[in-house]
Amino acid sequence: MIAEAVVHPETERYVRLQDVLETTAVAGTYIVSGAAGFDFSLGPFQMKPSFVEELEKAWMHSGLPRRYELWFDTADNATARRVRLSRLQKEEWQVIYIGVFLRQLYASYGSYDKNGEWTQDGLETLPVEEQVRLAATAYNRGCVWPAPGYGDLDDLRAHAREKHFHYDLIPGKRTRRYCYATLALARYKKITK
Repeated sequence: MIAEAVVHPETERYVRLQDVLETTAVAGTYIVSGAAGFDFSLGPFQMKPSFVEELEKAWMHSGLPRRYELWFDTADNATARRVRLSRLQKEEWQVIYIGVFLRQLYASYGSYDKNGEWTQDGLETLPVEEQVRLAATAYNRGCVWPAPGYGDLDDLRAHAREKHFHYDLIPGKRTRRYCYATLALARYKKITK
């Protein structure tokens, strides 16, 4: 339920035609040049290739691949980028990536070191509504991954009320901006009634 709430604002904004255009635009350039070329949000969960690259790298350095038997090729080459882009275009892989995101988030801002050993209380000990707010904040910000067990929850809290999220195709002066964490929490409350 936390995962559904975290991606909900993105699924509300997702427009299939726009995604087709962005995917077409990003495909060739991303495969050749990497995220520096084009870095559009793709698919219903609006994941950027750069976000997934960083997520895969953090995952591979976390000790979690052994536990979940899920490995990624994090090489900086056209083959790895082609595979990543192909995954991003499939909803089933977006679901896997949100699961990887949450596991990595709890490991980074929680209680396990890179070998999966308990080190400290963290994100998982907070009330579930705060977990939703902080997970949504990290997702919307494109979380920078600290070493497992070394995330600063206060830093996430400092950004949890910011209003940057919008629904406009092209934002302008009149674009209404929302707090992503508030939208995610509202969705969580609705699905848990």
